[in-house]
Formats: sequence, C-alpha cells, structure tokens
Amino acid sequence: FPLVNIDKPNHTRFFQIWLNLPKKDKMVEPSFAMFWANNVPKFVSEDGKANVTSWFGNYFLDPGTKQNIPPSNSWASDPSNDVAVLHIILQPGGKLVLPKANEEGVNRSLYLVEGFDFSVLIGGEPVQDKMVIDVDPSVDIELYLPESSNNGVEFLMLQ
Repeated sequence: FPLVNIDKPNHTRFFQIWLNLPKKDKMVEPSFAMFWANNVPKFVSEDGKANVTSWFGNYFLDPGTKQNIPPSNSWASDPSNDVAVLHIILQPGGKLVLPKANEEGVNRSLYLVEGFDFSVLIGGEPVQDKMVIDVDPSVDIELYLPESSNNGVEFLMLQ
C-alpha cells in the first residue's frame, strides 16, 4: 500500500500516532483526525536547509496560521497539555532552534528517523545512531547538521 510502480520501489512513509485519552474520557465514542499534506502548516528556514512540518502544536507557525484540530476528547485538545508533533528535516549546513516548550511539565522526545552519518548535533552533542533522545523542554535546543555531512537528516518530535 500504495503500490504505484510494478517494476521499481514504491517509497511511502507515514506516521500513525495515537494519543491516549485523559482518564475522564476513556469511554467516549472513538474518533480520529486525518491531517492531509496540503493542509498541514510548514516552516522553511530562510536558507532552505531546515524545514518543519507541524502536524500539531504551536511551534514554527506564522501568526494567524490555522493549526490542525484534534478530536474533541483528545489529550491534544487541551492547550495546557502543549502537545506537539513535528517532522523536522535538516539538509547539510542546516540549523534549527527548537524553542522551549510553551508549558511547564511536558515531555519532549526527538526520534532520529532517517539519515545520520555521525555528524548531526543536538544541543552541541553528536548523535551516534538512530535513536530516541529525550530532551529538556524547558530550554531552546539547537539542531545542526554540518555542511560536510553526506545526507540530510529527519526527526520526529513528540511532546
């Protein structure tokens, strides 16, 4: 799924992310939200070497940008939970500062999804493998991929 080409690879990547419901809403009718690519807010750095797809969360949005709407009983429907789901891509020479969380007490994880050659730096520390990195959400964190890198790098940030 979806098979487009019979005689060559069919590259498809998608993320299916499920958020737990708050205890008070465990028995509500099931619901879901689909966020189609052409309706999802995107940020591109001035140099074009960093971009962020903001499936959810008030990060990297221009003023007045309409954010995706989660199901009404979702954990994400309460702004005080500061839920964010970001897909981050850096090209060689790309730099991006993840701003600190909007609320205190949240958890933030960066999943290195694709493309590392031992050169991507998170908060100045090199990443050595595909991994999940729990980062401090109370401070800004710089992501940097040196110009000498062979390929771009992709992260999924969940908060």
